[in-house]
Amino acid sequence: MKKIFKALNILIKTKFVLQKPKEKKIIIFDKNSEIHLAPFFNEEEYTVLHTRYEILNLYILISLFFKFKKFNLKNYISENINLIKPKFIFTFIDNNISFYELKKIHKEIKFIAIQNGTRFITGDILETLIKEKKNYIVDYYFTFNQSYSKMMGKYLKGNYVTIGSMKNNLFEISKKYQKGSLCYISRMSDVFLHYSETLDVNKIKSHYKHWEVELLNYTISLIKNINLYCNSKNIKLNILGSSPNSMLEKNLFKNLIPENSFNFFPKKEVYDSYRKIDQFEVLINPMSTFGYEAIAREKKVSFFSGDFIEGSSFIWPLSNNKKGNFFSNSNKIHEVTRILDYLLELDDSKWMDEIIPYKEKLFSYDRDNSKFKNFLTVNGITNKKQ
Repeated sequence: MKKIFKALNILIKTKFVLQKPKEKKIIIFDKNSEIHLAPFFNEEEYTVLHTRYEILNLYILISLFFKFKKFNLKNYISENINLIKPKFIFTFIDNNISFYELKKIHKEIKFIAIQNGTRFITGDILETLIKEKKNYIVDYYFTFNQSYSKMMGKYLKGNYVTIGSMKNNLFEISKKYQKGSLCYISRMSDVFLHYSETLDVNKIKSHYKHWEVELLNYTISLIKNINLYCNSKNIKLNILGSSPNSMLEKNLFKNLIPENSFNFFPKKEVYDSYRKIDQFEVLINPMSTFGYEAIAREKKVSFFSGDFIEGSSFIWPLSNNKKGNFFSNSNKIHEVTRILDYLLELDDSKWMDEIIPYKEKLFSYDRDNSKFKNFLTVNGITNKKQ
């Protein structure tokens, strides 16, 4: 019954077309990749391959029928690729395992992945790769750091290039910030938004995996302890929103801490956070990608992670250390106080000394994505001026 409802839901939301796909030099894999990758290419050179049933081309389905192939998403996408005849396929959704499965079929095409988020083991592509023990291949993988490249290289063979975050690289680093300011980086996955609607963990926990509920509980306690710290220091907390649903996101914080105790900065567009982040002195990161992007910008960042998510500690996979001067696996008030006191008292030059050992291995920054642009030039791809 669930499969039937899922199929009906897809049919209702899907746009149907009937036309032979045009041949293109470049495919952008997945619609969500387009906003980040399209600015690098000339419009006439690429097309978007829809992978979430936003559009279904009946021409491709007919082609599958006459080739006696099953009607499934993998065959549909593969036949689409055959008709487009690209030389390159790029994706920004690097944790989609089907992208690497397609490389096994289309060996003559260059597949290029760009890392778009921090990858842990629990609940992510690494967990799948470790369990499956299959051999996957990618031609090029542009990653956040050397450590991730080394870890992924055990399960996914290819050429790895460290560039940091492609989104983060678009923005020049600024050293102008408000002294003594604290900013919490909001993390708003589905479990947080659902909780914001009900404000009752017990009502929603059956909808999510155990580690997701643990993450919610851990983060709720962390936010409350940060509020206690700010009250003791007479500091007004800044919260940087991450969800398009800013009203629901703000509602979560309003129900955890007094509304007059924080400033909320909603996310208004895709790159909004990168334009705001440099104005704060110390950032508080609850296992979010943006914390790593911020530290690549040489910001003072505190990292709080839970042991229930394997690979979420700041130091992973370099060592098994759970605590350091600016990171901890505990959300308790004494750890919040220890770390935030340390960072607020630390001057910028000493902070740079603190993070030098981790550069490249854990985070990187490539201004204006020069390495990626050079790759396009070397491969004969016209680099559209951004």
